[in-house]
Amino acid sequence: MEVATYILFGLGCLGATDIALYHSFSHGIRSHPDSRAELVVHSLRGPTYAALFLVIPNLVLQGFYFWCLLALFVFDILISIVDFTLERESRRLLGGLPSGEYVLHIIIAMLFGSLVTAVCLEAGVWRSLPTKISYQPADVPDVLRLVMAVMALLVLFSGIQDAMAARKLYAVPLRNSEDE
Repeated sequence: MEVATYILFGLGCLGATDIALYHSFSHGIRSHPDSRAELVVHSLRGPTYAALFLVIPNLVLQGFYFWCLLALFVFDILISIVDFTLERESRRLLGGLPSGEYVLHIIIAMLFGSLVTAVCLEAGVWRSLPTKISYQPADVPDVLRLVMAVMALLVLFSGIQDAMAARKLYAVPLRNSEDE
């Protein structure tokens, strides 16, 4: 899944930019009680992308496991839909969602659609093969697969941080816009 690997790498870079620039630096959502529901949703994305960063460039998923990969894509779409619905209220007291983050989300969504398309085109035949998982690295540089393994660890760590921050913030009362 060479094309899918390169698209996923691009998605990972854009996602890391979103986390660093907007979630951490610009808004610091891990310290705002109004963002706790958004953080819960973000915490689900960590293990989802960790799995994708490890599976796409390294494994062949045949039969039932191919359908599991598609289910993971559907799960990520659901995460995105819930995230988009929460962000407006989550960021209201922080000045709203920055235009740059909104544009970045659009680009990420388009690339995600490209990723799903690439997987279906490159690996669609796997759906009807006997169920098994095998290690067959994509024809990409080894260093890219290594970088994506590191990305898997980083996004998993980010998801854990989001979960821990959300848990901590649920003990903090919400602010009222009239209090501002």
